Amino acid sequence: MYECLSSHEASINDTRSSRHDLMKRSCRLFTFLILFLPGVIRADWPCRTDTTLAVAVAPGNQWNQRVVTDGHNGAIIVWQDRRGGTTDKIYVQRVSASGNPLWLANGIAVASTNGYQYYPQLASDGNGGAYIVWQDIRSGVSYDVYAQRVDANGNFLWQQNGVPLSNSTGQQYNPQLIAADTTGIIVTWQDNRSGAFDIYAQRVDPAGTIRWGSNGLLVCGASSDQIEPMIASDGGHGAYIGWLDYRAGTGTTDIYCQRITSSGTAAWTADGVPVCAAANLQWNLSVIPDGAGGTVLVWQDRRSGTYDNVYAQRLNISGTPLWTADGIAVAPVTANQYYPQSVFDGKGYTIVWQDNRNGADYDIYAQQIIPKGVLTWDGTGLAVCTSPGNQYNPQLVVQGASIVFTWQDHRGADYDVYAQRTDFSANPFWKTNGMPVCSSTLDQIDPQIATDGAEGAVVVWNDYHLNTGSTDLFATRLGSNGLPAGGCYRSFPQDSLGLKSIRFKKGKGVIISRPNAGNVRDSVFARGAFPNAVLLGIDRRDSARTYGWVYFTGSLYVRNALPQGVSPRPFAKILDRDFFGKLRNPTAKRYNNRLLGELLALKLNIGISDAGLTQTEFGDLVYEDTSVYAQMLNGKRIRDLVLSVDSVMTEYRNYTSVNYSYLANALHSINAAFDGPFDTLSTTPLKVTSSRAVFSVPFLTTSTRPATIVPAFTPEPSPDADIPDKFTLFQNYPNPFNPWTRIEYILTEPSIVTLKVYNILGQEVATLIDHTAIQDGHQLVDFDATNVASGVYFYRMIAEPLSGHGVLTQVKKMIVIR
Repeated sequence: MYECLSSHEASINDTRSSRHDLMKRSCRLFTFLILFLPGVIRADWPCRTDTTLAVAVAPGNQWNQRVVTDGHNGAIIVWQDRRGGTTDKIYVQRVSASGNPLWLANGIAVASTNGYQYYPQLASDGNGGAYIVWQDIRSGVSYDVYAQRVDANGNFLWQQNGVPLSNSTGQQYNPQLIAADTTGIIVTWQDNRSGAFDIYAQRVDPAGTIRWGSNGLLVCGASSDQIEPMIASDGGHGAYIGWLDYRAGTGTTDIYCQRITSSGTAAWTADGVPVCAAANLQWNLSVIPDGAGGTVLVWQDRRSGTYDNVYAQRLNISGTPLWTADGIAVAPVTANQYYPQSVFDGKGYTIVWQDNRNGADYDIYAQQIIPKGVLTWDGTGLAVCTSPGNQYNPQLVVQGASIVFTWQDHRGADYDVYAQRTDFSANPFWKTNGMPVCSSTLDQIDPQIATDGAEGAVVVWNDYHLNTGSTDLFATRLGSNGLPAGGCYRSFPQDSLGLKSIRFKKGKGVIISRPNAGNVRDSVFARGAFPNAVLLGIDRRDSARTYGWVYFTGSLYVRNALPQGVSPRPFAKILDRDFFGKLRNPTAKRYNNRLLGELLALKLNIGISDAGLTQTEFGDLVYEDTSVYAQMLNGKRIRDLVLSVDSVMTEYRNYTSVNYSYLANALHSINAAFDGPFDTLSTTPLKVTSSRAVFSVPFLTTSTRPATIVPAFTPEPSPDADIPDKFTLFQNYPNPFNPWTRIEYILTEPSIVTLKVYNILGQEVATLIDHTAIQDGHQLVDFDATNVASGVYFYRMIAEPLSGHGVLTQVKKMIVIR
């Protein structure tokens, strides 16, 4: 006989013990700061796995949580809460896409009546709100089932404290629901108003009016007990309801199912059709649509007599089994397979479970069955996670072209939460054995999952890390890249990338002088990220008299080119001449174009990330903008977006309607998206701390495609490796020239520098540097000979080292050609 808790004196640990005595102790952990505005928590999704978002932190246990999407990349969460002492109540909270709890701090009480409220379930209402059902003993006599609807702003839309779905005597337990499109919800539960437990159902319209009689519709009243109903939509405003059934009198349960039409009538044989009547126990049932008007049922099955395997069966709309009688084994191995969960993925039916085929520890396995009943992920299933230690309680959600799994994982000292994402062919997007979702100290258990609408997920779990002896609710949003909050990144605007780098050093473990963005720029070149220069535009050597492009061969030249602020434009004109052919290492004085500056900075930011100076995969983030000017950029990864701008810059004649100011502003917004105070994780090698989460940036999101594989870089020689031990003045480039040329030099120590140009008569023509203090290292200066006649000239540099070690002088010849 099925036993149900009537007073529910059992604690959360008692509930956990039914799943292999999982949970237990607690200890202490640092938690992040929560900023309170009037009644509302202000936060963002944290990027770290040991610092997550508090959904509900209150005395007593917060547990039995469920989560659904809010339709806007956030989530609505409902749970059972013992903050009032010994009596559990139902609370609900909505969390935005960026990680801000939108309703009252720690949630809103769904009903304020006396008595226990247990086992909440919810479904999205399609308008940013949700429907909630639960069992409730406010009468003080027996449990009834109640329902409520909450809107996107946290307002309850139905009668205060919820709508009763049945006024009958006896106990009503284990409510389950589906949202039936625009017609409201259908709810099912087990009910012993007649003595034994039967299965009932009720429809509630969007206004909160019950439609199938005051006491609900009898779905199955067969002999003995029918328990633990599960429900799925039939695609036509009705429902499939499956349950565990004792009618055979063997002392173990079989699986039965019934279809209820939208009008509240049973479509099949009275009391349902048998799905599985195999020997021994069938239990832990899930029911999902089959995508063709029928249903698929999945369950845990002990027909072998010694271990449980997972089985499945598909029924058509008439209730006829379409696969092998009594179901097909999802992964026929000699092992215990527990707690199956299933979804229709658009191609077939994906099932996940915990499995101990590899020894004493449980692992996570999954399988896909196509509609014909064929197993597609190997005959024994896909290993989602086989790490040492137990992996329990798997959950899954499908969205777009992928499936996200989550589970609790004991590979370390305590239970943590992990996740994995695969495509429909079982190819994992994330690293082997999954990505950590939460790795706080002590135990994190019973994760629940909802899609975030962007092929990521919102995961919510019970968490012991506050060391109060009870569980709180914490959550995170995973990007499609597997990183909490989509990852935290660091980027640099073009003005900071134009800074001169600082010579920093350490003293007894303390950084005496700190690096800056100039050091980052130098380092990304030194690590070999741009071995063939930074190319801006398209190299069209096939039509070098028609098209123009720019490239920078080193960090020094980039420093002297940034920032650029003159009106954004394509490579059409340079000064008063047509722009065609290559332009090598122009300074901001020689060529100034804000779009060029932003494009150069963005390519540097991609390289900085690819080289590991900042969080990797910056280039794989996706730009999202609804502007009419965004068509060229919208929906593209950053590393693809810059290629589009390259095309516009060089082949501008093919892009007659481009708004160049928009392009410059868009690139600037990306470069500045993750700007912030400069801080380092390490200086040798240089690695810069991230500043902001992707999901806090409204115009960026994570890519649903696998991350780009970046080839290993070959580090370049140190900039100081080729510095001679004496002052050096290089030959100008280009030479001959018209009208610009560049003069480069190296100082071995800080010096007072003078640089002048003379004609062949020894007359001074120009002063480029006038008795100025300049730091040691590789330097350059441009000379504009616009007002100088053709001919031979000489440039002389005098350097007076600040150490007082004598005066250094060198002279070189240059030629101006008109």
